[in-house]
Amino acid sequence: MKKIASFFATLAAVAALSSCSQDDSPVLQKPTEFKLNTPPFAEQLYQLTDDGQIILTCSQPDYGVGVETTYGVEISLTEDFAKSATVSLTDPLSATLSFSSAATNLAILDMLGVVDEDTWAPYADKRVMPVYIRAKAQTAQVEYSKITSNVVKLPNVEIYYAIPTPGYIYLVGSPEGWVGPSPDHADHYKDWRLFENASAIGSQVYSAVFNMPAAPMFRFYTALTEKDGGWNDNSFGSQVDDNPVDVALVDGELTTALVAGKGAFNFPDFPGGEMTITVDLVNMTVKFQAGAVEVKPTTYIYICGNMASSDWTEPSAANQAFYDNWRLACSDGSGIYTATFNLDNCGADALYCRFYQALTGWGAAQWASPTDQNYEVTSGVAVDSKEGEGCFQLNDAKGKTVAIEVDSNTKKVKFTFVE
Repeated sequence: MKKIASFFATLAAVAALSSCSQDDSPVLQKPTEFKLNTPPFAEQLYQLTDDGQIILTCSQPDYGVGVETTYGVEISLTEDFAKSATVSLTDPLSATLSFSSAATNLAILDMLGVVDEDTWAPYADKRVMPVYIRAKAQTAQVEYSKITSNVVKLPNVEIYYAIPTPGYIYLVGSPEGWVGPSPDHADHYKDWRLFENASAIGSQVYSAVFNMPAAPMFRFYTALTEKDGGWNDNSFGSQVDDNPVDVALVDGELTTALVAGKGAFNFPDFPGGEMTITVDLVNMTVKFQAGAVEVKPTTYIYICGNMASSDWTEPSAANQAFYDNWRLACSDGSGIYTATFNLDNCGADALYCRFYQALTGWGAAQWASPTDQNYEVTSGVAVDSKEGEGCFQLNDAKGKTVAIEVDSNTKKVKFTFVE
């Protein structure tokens, strides 16, 4: 997976050696055997937990030449793998396959169709079930190097209910009567919550439509707490001091800064009626809009490649902080993702990359080269993509700034140098 350019240089050297007259020249071979070992305690109860790990071992495929091998793991609830899921490995370059039991649990729930408490109900008292596991291996981008192992059965795997749900915060102020933001008033505040979008759980962007009285004044709280009636902690508003700041909608809209503090937003000229509010606790902004407005959550995809060094960073949840700097955003629901990146630290003269919809580990990317190989692209020209592991190749990219657009509707990808 990593060091794509240097790997192909290695292959070129191997190819040159194979053209010599010596019969023992090293050649990359198609592997024929790849075994996933059955753990000695396979029959035991595997209780999946939030912080646990499942650890298996496998043989190393014989490629006939020393090359870096990338491993992966798939799980299924049936031995034929009619429906399966990929679980990200802690170290995809190690033949010791370690993967999160929490991620395994979520993958199983997804295959069972569990999305809420109602769909969980049939499994609440039948949580132990067999799980089938197989491993995959590949070296870099060589298609014929792919190989799948035998299937190992873990007959007693115990799952648990853990479906991510949208987070929420509270509006506290004159619209709800300035009732203390404490746990005793949780029922009161059920109608005064702003929620994350279901498709953007964990985004810390919250929105809601409220029917406001005239001249409303309010701030926001991220939790209801006992101390001091809840007033002094977890508060966000217009300023640090406990004094309101007068604000007004201009052409029906206002976007302004949000700070940790008790300063309320005061709308002396608002006549009353519906108001849409969007609070962004990542960028620390709040947006007010007159009327009921549909809020489109910002969604992201991720560029994966040599854009930051010659090493590729695994597109996994463990590397979220790294990929927060290498993501393309769509904020209008159009399905068109854009971003501009500085490639001063690109790992080669050319940029090699593909694009992942989520940070779930190595494997096929949703937007990759249409040829399954390195595919040269031209600045300003949109090209086709497909699901796979082939790389787009943008030559002379090192030290440049490049704007990238990925259209998830047409599956077109465009790279444009920014002067």
